[in-house]
Amino acid sequence: MKTQESALRQDSTAGKANADAADGQKNVTLTQRVAHSAHDTINSTAAIAEELELQLRSGAVKAGTKIDASQEAATAKVEKSLAKLETFVKGSPIAAAGIAFAAGVLATALLRR
Repeated sequence: MKTQESALRQDSTAGKANADAADGQKNVTLTQRVAHSAHDTINSTAAIAEELELQLRSGAVKAGTKIDASQEAATAKVEKSLAKLETFVKGSPIAAAGIAFAAGVLATALLRR
């Protein structure tokens, strides 16, 4: 009887060990699947992020170019206006002084209110 009990215990221990090994293999497989899925997700996200970065950089370069062009256009307009003003002041200094005086009086009146 002791021999039968020993054999039963040995069989149950072996069965339990086999079940644990099978569970361990399932966990490893699941872990590998999860890791593989995570790597795929990261790789696809990285590709999307890289494309977005390139688009943003391209947009920034275009915006910088537009800003430079706008700045140059504004500078040209200001220089043209100053040249016209200078021509007017040189041609009619008394009228220019009267306009400047009137503008000062108007500005003072507006600021006092």
